[in-house]
Amino acid sequence: MTTVHECTEWSFHAPGEPIPADRTPITMTLRLGDRTVLVPGFWDGDDVYRVRFAAPVAGTWSWETTSEHPALNALTGTLDVAAGERRGPVGVASVFHFAHADGTPFRPVGATAYNLLHQSDERIDTTVRATREAGMNKFRFMVFPQAGDRVGRTPEVMPFEKRADGSWNPSRPVPAFFQRLDRLVRAFGDAGIQADVLIFNAYDQGFFGLDRMSEEEDAVYLRYLVARLSAFENVWWSLCNEFDVITDRPRERWTRMGELLRAIDPHDHLRSIHNWMDLYDNNQPWVTHASIQNGSATIDFGRALLYRDVYEKPIVLDEIKYEGDISDRWGDLSAGELVRRMWITTVSGCYVTHGESFVLPDGGLHMVEGGEFQGQSAARAGFLRRILDELEIAGLDPIDKWDDPAYVAGAPRRQYLQYLPDAPGAWTFRLPQGNVGERLEVGDRFRVDVIDTWNMTVSPSERVFTVTEVQRNDAYARDDAPLELPAGEALALRITRVA
Repeated sequence: MTTVHECTEWSFHAPGEPIPADRTPITMTLRLGDRTVLVPGFWDGDDVYRVRFAAPVAGTWSWETTSEHPALNALTGTLDVAAGERRGPVGVASVFHFAHADGTPFRPVGATAYNLLHQSDERIDTTVRATREAGMNKFRFMVFPQAGDRVGRTPEVMPFEKRADGSWNPSRPVPAFFQRLDRLVRAFGDAGIQADVLIFNAYDQGFFGLDRMSEEEDAVYLRYLVARLSAFENVWWSLCNEFDVITDRPRERWTRMGELLRAIDPHDHLRSIHNWMDLYDNNQPWVTHASIQNGSATIDFGRALLYRDVYEKPIVLDEIKYEGDISDRWGDLSAGELVRRMWITTVSGCYVTHGESFVLPDGGLHMVEGGEFQGQSAARAGFLRRILDELEIAGLDPIDKWDDPAYVAGAPRRQYLQYLPDAPGAWTFRLPQGNVGERLEVGDRFRVDVIDTWNMTVSPSERVFTVTEVQRNDAYARDDAPLELPAGEALALRITRVA
């Protein structure tokens, strides 16, 4: 017996030479009523083959295998699936937002350590714990090892065996490497953190040579990776971080990989690709959400929200520069500046990922190695996530993106969030009228919570504001005195309609 969205694993044994990964060694067909799901299996060392599946609905599923190996072919059985408490994988909801399969909204506020998989077990455990304790719920890391500056650790095990000529052979994966990956994804899942898996590596620079595989070899690896990880509830796919760093790979090749990923994932996880300087065409159908690097888009109000109009998908600013102490311009932000940018991104109707670039004792960076957070922004990123999770609405959308001077976000006539990075001494009740959705009316009543984004406090106002004047683009509570605020502080106002 298993439960909905729980990873169920079958282990099978087949003697003889392992079936190469360029041929799917075993496929399981699962059926429930008019539902049919084809799930690829994988070789996991010695004579062991595995199939992993997470049932999307409860019931008794029947299954049957097909394989070129007689010991793996025409096996049958049933799987009893009961309703459970799992929320299921995250998908797109309400165009620009995310939700679990059961409809529970998911608001990503993530962290990053690219080379985490290849650190010590102790460092990995510390990173998972620190991320959970900081309150963040998504983590980005690469499968392949990183090379270059400030990368001091080389993995003890590589993902594939080598051919006689020294080239990598993805048809012969090394199970120990991918078993370690399994454990990391599971550890994040147990901590309630989504694992944003960066599939290909733009930072090899020929050091390991994993960036020199052909498109056909990349596809072999991709199929094996999906077979291993797809049934884990907390997986997000990202084809690459800074894909355009690999300058000799045409866009069409990335598109074909993305389309292949979409076709072979039986659990249909979220899919993206992250840029360096040149944006990928995130309007491509295989892309579920746009993962974007652009620090300047988060400096001022009104910039990041333009991506929503271009792509009409959830927008995640996965790299907006880092809190750190290095001389590079991308890694020298103060904690206050990074937190400010995160809130500007949020009220733009987008989502954001945190990162640190402090130099560690071994010369590495947190964004490479992970570990304990060194700066002051991580806890405040977790606080932002808490505020988002307390929303009574699906997500934050710009109310009047045409010309709202306050850049208020939310859902018309229900709930609003206004960010004041340098708060005035008093705030006069004013809300924008949206061009879509409900319009504010005279008599509407609102409560206001004052959120201190640095000190991480929420102070409910004891007053209720009543709308007395409605204009074409604005609504006011003229009879209510202004709300006094601590001038100069970085605040947000959560404005919620009272029934």
